[in-house]
Amino acid sequence: MFQRLDELQTGSLYILTGQAGAGKSHLAASARRSGTLWVLDTEGAAQNLSGKAGIHRRIQVMQSLSLKALVEAMEEIRGLGKPGDTVLLDSISKVFQAMRAYAQRRAGAETDRKTGVGFDEHASINRNMQAVYTGLTELKQAGFHVIVIGHLARKYRADGSGIQDEGLRVLADDQIAYEADAMLLVEREGDERTITPIIKPPRPAHLKMNKRYPATLATLYPDMVPDADKAKPVKAEKPKARAAEPAPAPAPEPEDEDIDFAETPAPAAPTPAHATASSAAPPRDPAEAEQRFFNRYAEIIGGDSWMAVQSYLRSRAPKPTTVEGWIAAAEAVRDRARQDTPSAIAA
Repeated sequence: MFQRLDELQTGSLYILTGQAGAGKSHLAASARRSGTLWVLDTEGAAQNLSGKAGIHRRIQVMQSLSLKALVEAMEEIRGLGKPGDTVLLDSISKVFQAMRAYAQRRAGAETDRKTGVGFDEHASINRNMQAVYTGLTELKQAGFHVIVIGHLARKYRADGSGIQDEGLRVLADDQIAYEADAMLLVEREGDERTITPIIKPPRPAHLKMNKRYPATLATLYPDMVPDADKAKPVKAEKPKARAAEPAPAPAPEPEDEDIDFAETPAPAAPTPAHATASSAAPPRDPAEAEQRFFNRYAEIIGGDSWMAVQSYLRSRAPKPTTVEGWIAAAEAVRDRARQDTPSAIAA
């Protein structure tokens, strides 16, 4: 049951997030060279990897997963695979959104209409997500290298003083931050991709918080690349020895095994303010920003007045007087719409 500290062999668990089109799936599928790549595809995106340069040579894919099939697939990988193999879950956001939609239906609400999720439904979501996280952690402890893809979302909190921006988060429950060795933001500028550790300090010694690195094999797994082939900006340091991590508890049984991920559309990727400014000309003044806002979101919020916005966001925040204020309001509406119904809005 027990092992010596110097005999412990564990894998890694990275979470990749970023805007749609940044190349998260491509990077994940080409991040290692040895062993087999086991793809748990909840979004039907694995077929898009076919024919792309640098993709892993041996790929096994499972698509159209239900929660029960996902948990069983992770158990099967532990039996069929071997330490050093890679497991790619694409994406954890799809799993989370499917569980939330299922909880809404169970609460008696239609998933295409705005609804809250009560305490019992939150408990169901947490239990089911824990079953997924435990399966991923056990794969890591068994020596597999796990890469999880999550959609990028901006988290807001409405209070009496207005809408508070709490920063970027992976579209899943907060516990995912504790499961990962590193959470990496993938960005693309033209043909160049970079990764930046965000949200939590990464455990690998060669990665530093909020420092930008090339999105390459040498950055993620420097031990797999000869020193001469490593990118110059990435100077791998000798990893520090870490204390033994406790063995994972037995995997909890999923509470609602019949959740079908195929029934839930993939969550739309949000567009932060800086991305909006770069992809389209920004509003020239607050009046134009207001006009654009209601042209796009009036149908979602149920009106073309600021009172409708306050009602939709459940906030008493005053009407914006700057372009930046209208952009923040738009992001808050997108985030709210994404929580209530994943297919309600496209970023």
